Amino acid sequence: MKTKIAIQGIIGSFHHQVAQEYFGNGVEVDECLSFEELVDSLLLGKSDEAVMAIENSIAGPLIPNYALID
Repeated sequence: MKTKIAIQGIIGSFHHQVAQEYFGNGVEVDECLSFEELVDSLLLGKSDEAVMAIENSIAGPLIPNYALID
């Protein structure tokens, strides 16, 4: 059984690229439209792991994402 990774965004996004680089090219992803949906995917057992940005080169730290991790 493959590990399913929740990502914020769609296949081809930076989060998808990171998931592939970390977990391997054949990774199965759960495409989430928001970071809240990504956390729900984990909590509801739809995914096993997740890739979430906590900092952005333009905006800096993504403070709301720290709260979601908490």
